[in-house]
Amino acid sequence: MVKGGVIAGLVLLVAAVWWFAGADERRLNAHMEAVLERGGPVEGRTEETRNIETAVLLPDGRTLRLSFVGGAPEGECAESFTGRSVESSRAVVVAVVNTTRFGFGDRICSAVGYSRTLDVTLDRPLDGRAVLDGASGHPIDLSASSWPSPHRDLAPTPS
Repeated sequence: MVKGGVIAGLVLLVAAVWWFAGADERRLNAHMEAVLERGGPVEGRTEETRNIETAVLLPDGRTLRLSFVGGAPEGECAESFTGRSVESSRAVVVAVVNTTRFGFGDRICSAVGYSRTLDVTLDRPLDGRAVLDGASGHPIDLSASSWPSPHRDLAPTPS
């Protein structure tokens, strides 16, 4: 009887840890869905996202290269990031999420921001849909990549 109670307690403990560990992701998904539904800014903000400065649509028409300010890319204070997207027929909401989890210790990191980029691949081509920042809900400045262009002849022109 005691053995069954201990196993049940461990199962509940694992389930609780799993539930709490996913809370940030559920909160971010809800926030991004709200931005998509409203088509713009919403109240509140998730702490783990970074504001996106610009986005470049790469030649494949499905990949967005996002520029943002983040922590050091390498070293003891390095931060890692991942991209997320939520799509509809009219808009795409993208977010840059800090995936670094610093533990306890005597780590002292400077507050210097580094210009960073990461790529997010959409489920389907952008095709003129609006691109919104998942952190703020505001539209992101979008430009098309010109390199390499499928319509550009890279061979030198004889003079």
